[in-house]
Amino acid sequence: MATDPIQEVEDVASDVLTTLREDLFGSDGYLVVLILTLLSVVVIPIDETFRLGPIVTALVLGLLVLVTLTRSQVHPMIRKVGLVVVIMSVALATAIAAQGHPDNVATLTTRDRWLTAAGTLSYCIVLGLCFPAILRRAFAHSKVTLNTVAASLAAYLLLGLIFTSLFRFVNIVDGPFFVQTGVNAFTYEYFSYVTLTTVGYGDFTAATDAGRTLAMIEALLGQVFLVTIVALVVSNLGRDRVTLRRSVTGDTVEPSTGDPST
Repeated sequence: MATDPIQEVEDVASDVLTTLREDLFGSDGYLVVLILTLLSVVVIPIDETFRLGPIVTALVLGLLVLVTLTRSQVHPMIRKVGLVVVIMSVALATAIAAQGHPDNVATLTTRDRWLTAAGTLSYCIVLGLCFPAILRRAFAHSKVTLNTVAASLAAYLLLGLIFTSLFRFVNIVDGPFFVQTGVNAFTYEYFSYVTLTTVGYGDFTAATDAGRTLAMIEALLGQVFLVTIVALVVSNLGRDRVTLRRSVTGDTVEPSTGDPST
């Protein structure tokens, strides 16, 4: 009996959509992690613009950590550690919000300075928990899918956020971080992603050895991540597309014989 080619294509398309839906929205999907990471990119620079900003930022980052650790299926002990760190981060953010944001970090008392530094460092810790968890789980998959792409993009964005928090920490304990003036909360994130992508506009430059060292490390990590992790994901995703195209057209996949004519 002859088969309907249109029906075959519809069946294949339905299978593909079901797979994509499971990859991105299922219990192992990383689309929600990518969305929360993008939300963190938006939230972190504005946490100093209003009094409750640190609390909002800590809650968003805490949600990112808990969702990431759950999706990554890490050991229950690691999830408990993540929960404790998130609670500490929210507590520190609440204390920082209670004291208010000074116009100049230099005007902070010693106690408030270290409180602010601890709050900023807590951002680094919670984000640092997410990065290895994402990579470990995403690249344990036997097949590279859009789920893996979402995970790799989330990990790349997390690198920029981690160094954003590190730059702000250095500014508090060994500032000023920048040679230039006119710096605000967004400047650190802007400088971080410009450094991560090795664009290097040069409108802002690190003033201390600690800042320059961190900038060098971030630039190197950004390049290594792009030429290894992202390249690996893209190349493998390309092969999957070939397999999908052959399935749709009805071609059979035969083992290579080494003869170009086959």
